[in-house]
Amino acid sequence: MFDIKKIVVPTDFSITSYSAFEYAKDLAEKMNSEVHIINVLEKSPPLLPSKNHGLSEKEIFSGREIEARKQLAEAASFFMEDSSIIVKEVLLTGNDYEEIVNYAKAIDSDIIIIATRGRTGILHTLLGSVAEKVIRFAKCPVLVISPKDDE
Repeated sequence: MFDIKKIVVPTDFSITSYSAFEYAKDLAEKMNSEVHIINVLEKSPPLLPSKNHGLSEKEIFSGREIEARKQLAEAASFFMEDSSIIVKEVLLTGNDYEEIVNYAKAIDSDIIIIATRGRTGILHTLLGSVAEKVIRFAKCPVLVISPKDDE
């Protein structure tokens, strides 16, 4: 049997990304594992809001960071309800898949559980898939959760 002690669960706070939480929580409870919830902020967003209300890029990034930390705390509460799971909230900055893979390697993660939107065709070609890149470069097993029909 596998000994899974560290689970990495990336999230972009979308409903789709939360579909991986159920699997991670169940596995963490059964294996007495700790869960590392990761969100990655881009260093510089592709488009700054047109109505930035006179805020600098640094102030906008700071606001995004504060909001992401709030959302990470909310996501962590899912794992802590009626459970003794140890949850670590991790906010990183950089290229999403690279940061996920590097973090998992740095903590010697046993598995990454990631959700995918299941894009196909031109959207997949243009945007790529974070899950696909994580699978390609991760040094540990990756469990990919596809969205349910109602998501």
